Order: sequence, then C-alpha cells, then structure tokens
Amino acid sequence: MSNIGQMLTSMEVAQMVGKQHSDLLKDIRRYIAQLGEGKIPSSDFFTESTYQNSQNKTMPCYMVTKKGCEFIAHKLTGQKGTEFTAKYINRFHEMERELVSPNTSEISIGEIASYIKVIDRAAVRQNTPPYKIMEVFKMVSEQFGIRLPADLVKVPAYEQLTLDVTAK
Repeated sequence: MSNIGQMLTSMEVAQMVGKQHSDLLKDIRRYIAQLGEGKIPSSDFFTESTYQNSQNKTMPCYMVTKKGCEFIAHKLTGQKGTEFTAKYINRFHEMERELVSPNTSEISIGEIASYIKVIDRAAVRQNTPPYKIMEVFKMVSEQFGIRLPADLVKVPAYEQLTLDVTAK
C-alpha cells in the first residue's frame, strides 16, 4: 500500500518519543543537514511545515513520513526506541486501515438511506434494470459494512442468454 499523504506531525512524534518538540526539531534539522551532505533527499523523510499554536502564532514543525519515523527510531536505543517503534508502526497501520475502510460511524443510517434513494431515482429515470439497481445497492451497502447475501442480485435468465449467429 502506498503511504502517500500518510505523515505524522513532529508534535505527535515528539509526544511518542517523550521529547520536547523543540528538541526533536533540532534533531530533525541535524538529520536533514547530514542527509544533505550525503546527497540524500530529506523530503523522503521530513517536510518542513508550520502550525498555529494556542496564541495563534505560526510555529515551525515537520511532517514526518513513515521512513522518517523509521529513521528516528533507529537513532533511539533501549526502551525508548522500542516503545516509539511500536507506537509509530501502530499509528501508520491505523492510518492505512482508515484509508481502506473509512470510519463510517459518523454517517447516519438516514444519510445512507437518502444516498440509496438518490441512486434509485437516477437509475429508474435512466430505465436501469432492477437487478442493476440491486448491484449498486449491494455495493454501497458493503462499503458501509452491511453484508448482504451473495445471491441477493439475480441476473434474469434472458440477460444470460447468448445468441449464436454463425452463418451455415
């Protein structure tokens, strides 16, 4: 699975490793300088960014990729390194699960029903056969974790016929 867009903020990483954010920023800046000396692109690991603090002041931070977390983890030793490695691995797996199956608990059953009604109206206006409408209904239901029987959609026998028009 691609990790594009999956990054942690340096604030979250600092919390995970039990460091002051300012200390982690110094470490990251040092890593970036060292990577630069080796002509290794630091953007694979860290991307400079900013955030607004509680006083609405723009403050520096970094977006840390999975590779960046691995990099930081390799710099830590002992219990701290082990704990951080476990935490960042769990966090990235959590983000991957959210990409694969987004949290639908925020969507009400009424919203799902309204969505299905809209699909149904559009399909009826387009004279879509009922079994095709059911295929869409089944697909949408499964995206929301609603399991329906495999044989719910029955394709009519006439749709399954093929016509052999070979000249003899």
